[in-house]
Order: sequence, then structure tokens, then C-alpha cells
Amino acid sequence: MAQSSDLEGFRRDRYLSRSWALLTRDRGWIKPVLVMTVALLVPVVGVLGVLGYALEWSRLTAWGVNAAPKQRDVRVGACIASGWRAFVVALVWGICSAIVIGIATSLPVVGGLVGAVWIVASFFYAVMVMVAQLRSAIYQRIVPGLRGGTIWKMVSHDPGGLVRVAAMLLVGSLVAGLIAVLVTFSALASVVPRLVWVVAYLDGYAAIDGAVQAAIALEALFSMIASLAPALVLLTLLDGFVAVVLLLLSQTAVGLWMRQFDVAAWGRDEDPLPDFASDPDAGRPDASWRPANPAPAPDEDGLVGDGGPGLPEPSSDDETEGPVAPGEA
Repeated sequence: MAQSSDLEGFRRDRYLSRSWALLTRDRGWIKPVLVMTVALLVPVVGVLGVLGYALEWSRLTAWGVNAAPKQRDVRVGACIASGWRAFVVALVWGICSAIVIGIATSLPVVGGLVGAVWIVASFFYAVMVMVAQLRSAIYQRIVPGLRGGTIWKMVSHDPGGLVRVAAMLLVGSLVAGLIAVLVTFSALASVVPRLVWVVAYLDGYAAIDGAVQAAIALEALFSMIASLAPALVLLTLLDGFVAVVLLLLSQTAVGLWMRQFDVAAWGRDEDPLPDFASDPDAGRPDASWRPANPAPAPDEDGLVGDGGPGLPEPSSDDETEGPVAPGEA
């Protein structure tokens, strides 16, 4: 378990333990997780809201604030707006990557190899997209998440950190898949004998009228669906719960990783990045570049809520040049 001192500033390792420490540092931390699990059942809007909530917590983490996810006074509409921006960023990057991978896999000889490598590399790519989405959340605009040159500079500076986050995402996905398989097979174990009996019955009595056979088959089908319903509901909720926890942990891990880029010193999104911070064990270089008017640092006691440094109202490209600090309207 990460200590309080391990949560300060930028550190190059232990992303999982530090993310878990932030997630669980407040009593009742599981309540928002359960609420978001149910919210995932709401088409489109629920998914965008959950994604936006995770990004706003990650934004707070990237600013250097060690805060748990906010449990009350959450501005749902603002979370949905943040999730929508993240969706657009992911969509654009997804289209571009699909074109590139489609061309690469169609090449003779190496096409199959590229496809196999992409299966593994896709997890690292997913984390790169999360970096782009977090930049969009920090600036509260879509365009900063599409600055390929800046994002590549960040990724190439510390790919090892993102590999750790990608590994966490991969392991979490495997755990979620294992849970789904176990629940599915447990449910099927109760209906397979019934299915075998119906098939054997219809095969043994081939002389039965076709309409009667169809009626027996339909009755057996609906009976199996009814018996599977509780297991399917449980599977949906369990997968949703694991997905929410994995989303929160991976998003805030990206926020911890992004602390090395000194978010408070960012200027306009097209400006160069400031000097990178180093792990405390390696020392931290003096920053040689600072914006003329750096954004103020946020407070610690809030996230997307009116009672603390929550999500500001969305602003246009003309209204905001620098990153939007949590709580800054």
C-alpha cells in the first residue's frame, strides 16, 4: 500500500498502488463506484458521464492534488460534457489509427505480422489516447487532445511509465474477462442439461409434427432465457463494476504520469512544454520556461462539484488560452 509521501509529486513507478490509494483514501469510496456502475446501464449519456467523471478526477491528479473522487455535489452535466470531448478525441484518433493499421495489414509479407503486433500494441495505444483525452480535459477543449506533436513528445519522453499503465489495463481487462467467463459457464451449467434433453427428445421422436417440434423448442428456449436472466444481470453488473474501477485507476494513473510535465506551467495548448520533472530520487531540474500568466493551482477538497474545485463551465477556444485549473471558471 502506498504511503502518503508516495502520493506527492511525480514518481516513475507504483502507478497501481498509488492510484488505488487515491481511490480508497476517503470512507465510502465505493458509493460513487456503485452509482457509476448503474449509470453505465444508461445508453450514451451514462457512459459519457462516467468517462467524464473519471477524467475530471484524473485532471485533478495531474495538477498535483491528492484527492479522492468526489462523493456528493457532482455536476453531472459537466461530466457529460467532459466525456463528450473525450469521445470526440478518441474517435478522431481511432479513425486515423484504423486507416494506418488498415494500410499496414494489407501489405504483402509483413501484413500478418503487423496485425499480430497490433493486438498487443493496442493496449499501449489505448493509454496514448487516454493521454490525449486528459489534455483535452485539462484545457476543457477538444483541440489540445488532437495535438499529435505535443502528445508524441510527452509519450516519447517516458514511454516506460505508459507501458506500466498499459500493463495495468491489460491485467485488469483479463480479470474482467475471467469474471465474465466464470459467471457465464456457471449460468450455462444450469441450462445445458435441459438443452441436451430437448435435443435428444426431438431427435428420438422424429415423427412428431413439425409444428409441435417448433413449439417444444421455443418453450425450451424461453425457459432457458428466463433461467439465465439473473446470471446475465449479475454478469452485467459485475463487468460494469470492474470496468468502472479499472477506468478510475487507469485514468488517474495517467494523471500521476502527467505530473512530470508540470501542468500548472502550461500556457496555450500550442506552446512548447515546460521542462520535465524528474523522479525525486533523480532530482528535479530548474524550469527554464514558464508562461507569462500560469494558471492558479487548485485546492484539494473537491472534484466536479460546487463545493470545491469542480469542473468549470465549458469555454470556447477564444475565451481560454491556457489550461483550466479545477475550480477556475
